[in-house]
Amino acid sequence: MTDATPAQRHVQRHNQISIRLHYRLDADWHRLEAQQWNERGFCFFHTHALQAGPVAFKRSLQHFEGEIVWTRTCQDQAQVTEMLLNEAIHRQADRLSSQPDMQQRLLRLMRVQGMVDAKQRVLASLGGMPEDSKWQQQIQQRMQEALFQSGVRVASPVWSSVVTDALALGDVVQDLERWSGTFGAS
Repeated sequence: MTDATPAQRHVQRHNQISIRLHYRLDADWHRLEAQQWNERGFCFFHTHALQAGPVAFKRSLQHFEGEIVWTRTCQDQAQVTEMLLNEAIHRQADRLSSQPDMQQRLLRLMRVQGMVDAKQRVLASLGGMPEDSKWQQQIQQRMQEALFQSGVRVASPVWSSVVTDALALGDVVQDLERWSGTFGAS
């Protein structure tokens, strides 16, 4: 597969939050979390073997096209763990449709990369965290499945708008983390 140009590798990438998108494969839309993103593109993890070339993406009703420029197979336990946590948080958010404030909090938590311990505590408090042995089985089972990471190059005003919005939200998340940290230091 064609790799990204060297100039693209030196543009600052953001990861303070992931951006929830969908990509089209055959006739179906599949959910993804864009990571390491900037105005020129992003990376994402997925379970389908994707070929290099153009792919349709969307965020809500906004559609844009990107080009997959590289793909690699990976089996990183931290990534698998976070993916499973985010899937479980999403299921809990769906279950809480009668509580829109809590549902939105959960969906925002899903978008923040890392925070594995916090995500596990939230799931446990909602009764959505399996017992440790079952959780470890889920991780090991997912580790046996193929997991791919792809890099996407994008030149689209729709994507630029998504990035602008994510940067604004990311600044708020970082401010809240700094603010909450001042209370912990007391």
